[in-house]
Amino acid sequence: MSQALRSFAPRLQPASERSFGSTTHPQAPAFPRLASLVSRALNTLRLLDRPSHLHRIARSRRILATLARFRGEGAGARAFAYLRTVDPYTFEEVVLSSIEAAGFVVLRNRRYTGDGGVDGRVLIPGTFGETLAVQVKRYRSAINPTHVGDFNRAIRAGGHAGGLLVHCGRTGPLTRLALYGTPIELVSGSALLNLLLRQRAPFMSASRER
Repeated sequence: MSQALRSFAPRLQPASERSFGSTTHPQAPAFPRLASLVSRALNTLRLLDRPSHLHRIARSRRILATLARFRGEGAGARAFAYLRTVDPYTFEEVVLSSIEAAGFVVLRNRRYTGDGGVDGRVLIPGTFGETLAVQVKRYRSAINPTHVGDFNRAIRAGGHAGGLLVHCGRTGPLTRLALYGTPIELVSGSALLNLLLRQRAPFMSASRER
C-alpha cells in the first residue's frame, strides 16, 4: 500500500468520526470542476457502445438532483427509502456520479457482471495513476461481514491503493471488526448522505473539502 493511503486502515468507528492527516490521505482535486468534466467526457467515450450504461448514468444524475431537494427533518430517512427503490445497477451509477460530481475522475466499468467485486475506480489526485476501488451494495438490512474480506482480496488482486465500500444498509459489529486493518473506507450512514446529497467525498482531506 502506498504512503498516500496508509491511513486507510479503518478504526472501529463511523467514517464521519475519523480524522485523517492531509499528508497521508487523498486530497481534494485542485480543479474539481475540470476533473468532473474530464471524467464525464472520458466515460462517455469509453461507453459509446454501451447505451444501457449511458442511460443508467443519465438517470443517476437525475436521481442526485432529486436527492438534493430533500431538506429538513427526516431528509436522511426519506433519502435512504428512495435509494432502496432504485435498481442495484443504477445505484452503482448514482454513487459513481456523486464521486464524479465531487470533482474526481471516475473510471466506470464496461459491464455490470463479472467485475471481480469492483464496481468502479477513482483516480487519486496527485499520484501516477493510483486508484481506489469502489464496491456498492444496495442493502436493505445489515451488510454481510464476509463481503469485506472478498472486497479486500479484490483490492489486492487489482493492485488498488485502497477501497470504498458503499452501502445504504446497516453496519453490524462483526463487519466493523472485519474492516479493522484493511485499506477499506466504509461509506454509509451520514457519510453516504454527505456524498449523495452534497457531493462531499468522505475520503477528502477535511481541510480541502468544498
